[in-house]
Amino acid sequence: MVIDVLENDANGVTRWSVEATVDCIDGQPALVALHLRAGSPINPDHMQRDFRWATPLDIVTVTIPALLEVGIDPFRYHYPVRGFPDAAQIERTTPTRLSDEFLTEIANRYVMLGRGYAKTIAVQRNVSTRTVVSWVEKARERGILTATRPGAVGGAVRSPRRG
Repeated sequence: MVIDVLENDANGVTRWSVEATVDCIDGQPALVALHLRAGSPINPDHMQRDFRWATPLDIVTVTIPALLEVGIDPFRYHYPVRGFPDAAQIERTTPTRLSDEFLTEIANRYVMLGRGYAKTIAVQRNVSTRTVVSWVEKARERGILTATRPGAVGGAVRSPRRG
């Protein structure tokens, strides 16, 4: 299994990416390859302090089994980019689908924060900025958040549909 975790800056430019290959060796998941890429020179002090080498194994041995247990497709899940090893734990109350109530909460934060919302919410929820953007897109698709012109930030939040 190849795991590719990346973090983008506010402009969508990749700041760093880690591609890890985890294979089954003697019946156990094992890290067999690791490739690190950065958009700017790699800071060894930062890597020593903030990079956790066991994260790919945590994803395979902790996160994926937990996702499967609650019925979430691990290939469609947006994995967090920081906060490991705690981020590998999936709360058993994680919904298999995004509820209207959750998307309303995200839409309200989005409208309140304006530009830069994705980074702020991503840090708060320990997910990637792309995940946050997808939540806002889903809120618009469901009519929870009104449409805006392409590239514009904003809209109005509507109450979730009941029924």
